Amino acid sequence: MTIGFLLCAAGTTTALVMVFGKSGNFTSVSSNSTVSNTTTTGTISSTATTVTTTTSTATVTMSTTTLTATTTTSTSSTGQTTTTTTTTTTTKPFCTTRITFDDIAGQTATSGIVPNGYNNLNWTNVMYLNSSTVPLSGYPIAQSSPSYVAYNPEGAFVRIQSANGTSFSFDQVKISAGWRLNLEWWIYAYRFGVNKISGSFLINTVNSTTISCGSCTNLDMLIFTASGGTPVDGLAQNGTEFAFDDLCISFPY
Repeated sequence: MTIGFLLCAAGTTTALVMVFGKSGNFTSVSSNSTVSNTTTTGTISSTATTVTTTTSTATVTMSTTTLTATTTTSTSSTGQTTTTTTTTTTTKPFCTTRITFDDIAGQTATSGIVPNGYNNLNWTNVMYLNSSTVPLSGYPIAQSSPSYVAYNPEGAFVRIQSANGTSFSFDQVKISAGWRLNLEWWIYAYRFGVNKISGSFLINTVNSTTISCGSCTNLDMLIFTASGGTPVDGLAQNGTEFAFDDLCISFPY
C-alpha cells in the first residue's frame, strides 16, 4: 500500500494529495488557489501522469498511458532469436460524461431525488437542489452552472454505481460543505466490490474544492461520505451535508 501526501501553503492556497492502493492519485484544488500542484505515480509496466491546469474554479486533467508489446521471432537456420519491441501511446479521454444535475427529466424548481438511470448511473442518497433556494449555505459555492447541485440529504453516504456494469473512470468533481468548516469529505472507488482507491479532503462553505484524478480507471462504483467539521454561525443548518457539481466520468475506461 502506498500513501502519499503533498501539502503546500502560499497565502490562501492549500492543496492536498492522498494516494491509497496500488495506483491512482487525487489532486484537490481550492477555488481561490494560485498555485497548481502535479503528482505523478506509476508502475514498472505503465506510467500514469496527471497534469493539472488551474483556473479560478476548475482543473483540467489528462492521463496518458504507454503500452509496450514485445514480439519474439525465432530463426531455426541460425539458431538466433530476433526480438522486436513496439511502443504505442494512447491518451485517455477526460470527462466524456459531465454531470451537471441541470437536465433531469421532470425536474422541479426546488429539489428532488436524482433518479436511477440518469447519465447511465444509479444513485443512492442523492438529491438535486436549486442552490438559489438556500442562499445561507455553502451549496451555491459548488454550483458550476445554473441552477442545480447534488447533495446528500441528512448527511447520508452517497453511492453512485454503473447502471449496467460498464466500467468508467472518475475524472473530477467540484464540492463544498453545506454548513460546516473543515468538513472531512471521503471518496472511495470500487470495482466488483473491491476498494481500489480512497482519499479524504477538508472542505468548507466559503470556497469550493475540485477533486481530480488522472488514473482512477476501471471502476463501477463511487462512495462519498463526510463527517466532523465545525458548524458555521449564521447559516440555516449545521449538518454534515455537502454539495457537488460537474461530476466528470468517462465510459468505458
